[in-house]
Amino acid sequence: MTQPQAELLDLYRAGLKSAADLMKASLESAERLQNQQLVAIRSAIDESSKSAAELGSVRTIDELLAVQTRLAGAQFERAISYWGELFSAGIRQGQGRAEQKKSG
Repeated sequence: MTQPQAELLDLYRAGLKSAADLMKASLESAERLQNQQLVAIRSAIDESSKSAAELGSVRTIDELLAVQTRLAGAQFERAISYWGELFSAGIRQGQGRAEQKKSG
């Protein structure tokens, strides 16, 4: 094999390796995000069951309003936490891609 052919083959291999590394990082990030979403869904299901049980046990309007107020606050906190985690995951993914481009 001539020198230019060998260099072209090395360049091709390096490009394939970089593409494979980027794809791996992207898929790992997608997997982490999907796992976070599954955890959030499971948590929401559990909380929904607890909330339904609490709401089913109220006996007065005052109790109902107190339970609804508390549940609404808790749901808002969970939503903010969930979106914060998604935002952080997106930032980490972007930083990982930037670092890969620098090293690649």
